[in-house]
Amino acid sequence: MLQRDIFIKEITKKLDKDKNIFFLSADFGAEALDELRERFPENFIHCGISEQAMMDVATGLALEKNKVFVYAMAPFVSLRSIEQTKCGPGLMDLPICIISVGIGLGYADSGPTHYATEDFACFRAINKVSIFTPSDNLTTQILAKQLIEKPIFSYVRLDRHLLKEIDSKIDKEIFKKGFRIIGEVKKNKVAIISHGKMLHRCIKVQKKNPDKFYCIDIFQTKPFPETLFETIKDSKGIVAVDEQGPSGSLSSCIFEGLSSKLSYPKIIPINLPDNFIFENGGRDYLLDRNGLSVESIDKTCNKF
Repeated sequence: MLQRDIFIKEITKKLDKDKNIFFLSADFGAEALDELRERFPENFIHCGISEQAMMDVATGLALEKNKVFVYAMAPFVSLRSIEQTKCGPGLMDLPICIISVGIGLGYADSGPTHYATEDFACFRAINKVSIFTPSDNLTTQILAKQLIEKPIFSYVRLDRHLLKEIDSKIDKEIFKKGFRIIGEVKKNKVAIISHGKMLHRCIKVQKKNPDKFYCIDIFQTKPFPETLFETIKDSKGIVAVDEQGPSGSLSSCIFEGLSSKLSYPKIIPINLPDNFIFENGGRDYLLDRNGLSVESIDKTCNKF
């Protein structure tokens, strides 16, 4: 099942008991979305292709003490409405959850207007927001339940495509940490840190050389996980991999988070180049062509 369907289904379940939940959308076409709209028409608002207005409507609903979820394609719900996001849930400290679907090159072959390769950097700059990038369905489900029960101002970055379940334990206690470990942490190993689709490519590298590498699935990046420093402090180095442009990417986030502990480890970033991508060929093809292939990640990790 797709991440967006997992998230929306959890909201639909809760609507049976809680009619103070409102779901705002600038999109149609998802099966789970159709079910929510048909069963709870009074709690569903389709705002049209107008993400800025949708965020203002969400702000008004949240001011009336409702639980508000806003859903749209990643490139448009992030950058197009970023001022409304700052001035609404940001300045007013409102617990609005923004569900962003199709991060990175998720809408491949639609061109750079449909790529969300700057959203991570931009949302990190907004005060008080929590940022989540789940890498599989179970993590997505735990996140959805948490945000439904205890809403906060949050930006949830979901993948457009189906992601495999990760063979690593995840429960509510691990979820609270903001990250989980894949492989065995040992001194002088390299830590490969990623999230979303890119984590799955990193896991392939880790499984190929488990004596050299372990992976960190950092599904919450803001606030930065407090205990991550203790986990990776003895690592030989860190490779940070994400499907974003180089400015304000995951490597920047990790460096800033660790430097607050007076730790300045060796970090090698792997991300998309600092240019727009116009070429077609599908997402995997574009990732491979732009430095994010499994082979490229493996080669970079072995530099340590």
